[in-house]
Amino acid sequence: MDSQEVNLADRLRRMAAHALSLARVRLELVGVELQAQLLRLFAALAGLLLALLLGVAALLMLVFSALLWVPEAWRAPLGLALGLLLLLAALLSWQWAKRQLADGQPFGASLAELARDSRALGDTEGR
Repeated sequence: MDSQEVNLADRLRRMAAHALSLARVRLELVGVELQAQLLRLFAALAGLLLALLLGVAALLMLVFSALLWVPEAWRAPLGLALGLLLLLAALLSWQWAKRQLADGQPFGASLAELARDSRALGDTEGR
């Protein structure tokens, strides 16, 4: 009887160790995903700031090109071209930032692992 109690206690200890190990891995996964989400958010905010700055620069170039429209043949078209180029860069930055915010589901891998764990526990309860 004593050997069965020792065997049971040993099994319980091993099960607890496995459960703690599994919980540690899941928490590490959540931490990694949190860091990835923060980096994605920072990249999106940097893109939005870049789009804002380039948009302001494009507006200034367009205004200056309109104000400097004088008979010198190259000044105004060059300012207009630079303004349009900066405006295009601002629009591309804006689209990139929107894609950064729309990509992926936050904590998707953690949620998938927890769902898999739940299914595995549900299967073992029925046995």
